[in-house]
Order: sequence, then C-alpha cells, then structure tokens
Amino acid sequence: MGRGAVSTKELPRGSRVGPYTIIRRVPGGIGGMATVYEARLDNKGPSVALKIAHEGLGGFLKDEIAFLKAAKIEHPNIIKILPTPIGGGSSDYVVRDPVTGCWYFAMEFLSGGSLDDWLQRKKRLTLQQGVEIVRQVGAALDAAHRAGIVHLDVKPSNILFREPPGKNRLHAVLTDFGIARPQSRVTISGEARLTVEYASPEQVQLAQGEEIDIGPASDLYSLAVILYEAIGGRLPFNADNDLAMMNQIVYELPPLPIPSAPPQLTPILQRALAKDPEARYPSAQALVADLEALLREAYGASSGHRRQMHIVLALLSGVVMGLGMGVPAGHYLTRTTEVTPLPPEVIVVTATPTRAQGLLPTITPSVTPTLRATASTREPTSTPVPPTSTSVPRPPVGVMQTPLVTSVPRP
Repeated sequence: MGRGAVSTKELPRGSRVGPYTIIRRVPGGIGGMATVYEARLDNKGPSVALKIAHEGLGGFLKDEIAFLKAAKIEHPNIIKILPTPIGGGSSDYVVRDPVTGCWYFAMEFLSGGSLDDWLQRKKRLTLQQGVEIVRQVGAALDAAHRAGIVHLDVKPSNILFREPPGKNRLHAVLTDFGIARPQSRVTISGEARLTVEYASPEQVQLAQGEEIDIGPASDLYSLAVILYEAIGGRLPFNADNDLAMMNQIVYELPPLPIPSAPPQLTPILQRALAKDPEARYPSAQALVADLEALLREAYGASSGHRRQMHIVLALLSGVVMGLGMGVPAGHYLTRTTEVTPLPPEVIVVTATPTRAQGLLPTITPSVTPTLRATASTREPTSTPVPPTSTSVPRPPVGVMQTPLVTSVPRP
C-alpha cells in the first residue's frame, strides 16, 4: 500500500499492539490518518486511547507528538499524551510496534464521547451550552496559540468530553493535533486531509495551492462554525460537493441571523466568521467575553442570582396565599428565619373545621411553640396545656368557620 493510502482494517478485540491489548475501536475513531482504539496496558489497569496510524502515515503521528512536546502544552482542555514503556525501564511517546509495523501513541481515555456524537443526538444545543463549549475549547486554542501552534483541524469530532455531557456537567477536551503547524507561511500538503465544512477561507486557499498566512484566526473561524452549528442545528454553508462548499466559504456570507437565537448573537458571528482574518476576534478569550456579555444581556442576572430570586418569589407567594387563607405568615418563613413566640400568658385555641355534615368545628388545644432555627431543621418544643374552652356555638350549616384565636389568662 503506497504512502497516503488509508488502511481501515479493524483490529479485533484481544489483539496486541506493543504492550497494549485492544478492547474495541472507539466509536467514530476512524480518521484520515489514524484509527483510535480503547486499550489497556498489559491488559490491566485503566483504559487508554491508542492512536494507530494508517499504513505509511506514521510520520504524522511523530509530527503531532513533536509539536505538543516541544511546545510543552499542558492544559485541562487539551488531550494528555501518555508515555509507552518500551523495556529496560525506559519509555517513549511515539512507538513502532515490531510485530505489526504500525506506529502508535497512547492518550488518556475520555468516556464521554465527542461533540459530533452529541450534536447528532440533540441536533442543537442551548446558547448557554454552546458558549460553554466555546469557552473551554477556546481556552485550549489560546494555550496552543501562545505556544506558536495552529491546530488547523478544529471540528466536533475532535472535541471530546471527559464524561457524557449533561445539564450540569460539561468538560470539553481538544484532541488530534495531527496536522497542526507552526504559525508561518506554508502550503498545505496533499496528504493532509482537510475537513471542508469547518475550514477557514485561508485554509481553503491553502488547499488550492495558494501561499497565504495561516494564524490563530483560522482556528477561531472553525470554532465559530461549531458555535453556529451547535446553536442553529446546521452548518453555515451547505453544498453538494466540496468544491462548491469551498467557493461558498471563500466568497459567500453565512445566513444570519440564526432563527430562535438572540439578535445580539448576529454581530458576534459576523465578526467571528469574517473572510478577512484581521477582521476576526484577536483571541478566543475576546470572543468568549462578547458571548458572556450576550448571555447577561439576553438572560439577565447570573443563574445563581436568578435561583435566589426564584426562592424569594416563591416564599413571597406562599406568604400572600397564607395570609389570604388565615394562616400565620411565619409558617412560610425559611428555616433560618427567627420566629418570635407568643407571650407566655397567651394560649392559642383554634377551631378546626371538618368535612362532617354542617361543617361542625371541633376544639383542639394548641400550644405556644418555641422554635429553634438551625441550618438543617426547625424543631418545635412545647408543653401541652389543657383547653380552657369546651364549647363553641355551632355555625350555620354551609358557613365556613374561620380560625378563632382567643387570649386566655394562664391560671
């Protein structure tokens, strides 16, 4: 098989690659240059992600590791490369298996799947979820850019999650630096596979053989395409073939505004998806700052503040309802609210209506509660007092008896 050919033959469970035992191919793990498997070192311990280059493409794995190690990038939102033991107490990061002849390296295994998987299930995300993904992936890109590296392949399948994403958990990790390059004037190699849907205009021009500057703005454009897709449920450009889509990316403007999105999002996407790299945001951090300002403007206070307001409104509603029903307002106070008990010489006697014929009230003794307000509970302590009244005139049939409060001197 010649250089550049892609071998998609899947390794069966139990196969050995160096010191690793294959468990399965990771869903969606077949890429243009390598296939990713879940594996275990010596068939024990925690799982790792094993990236095995397609035949003839081991050099790309070497480049990927070389860039990451030379830049010394360590970031919670960037995939961590693991050393592989090679015998004699030594280890290396990119290894050639002497039995199969394939090149591979090991990474931390992330069990949450990819953003591509999530988008296929949900079709679209909330604006808050989209902004959170941009914030985390953008932080990874800013770290790479400070180290002088342009990723050049930012797309949903290269954004993984440490655990399945949900409403209150979202930890995105950027992976696959296989075609990353230093920031310089370059022409793209024919062996590098371009994912057209997420490519920037300058990447398209590079793929067409032009010489042009490539910089961090290219990755930020791809990140903006991901945000557009996540919020809008579709890509900004759509065509029957790659050539038509490439022309759209270079020459056409994306459809805006996105339906159902806040109108404040439109100018942000217009800047982030500008054809001219100089007109885009200077960093992911600057993009995120505008997005977070949008959230504050579109949705008001922070979620924590909104939650507190909801609690206050619920309590006020309960107080109003309670007063309307004749229930003491203190009944609706929070557990940390101090309640002043009635004077010791007052005994409360209440008439409790029943559903018996004629709504006959019964007299039940009540006690003066002593409330202890604590962080966890409010316990009434009391001493029962015999009732001092044994009869109350029967109300007319059909008339609701209102609570009766009578002050009786203590004997």
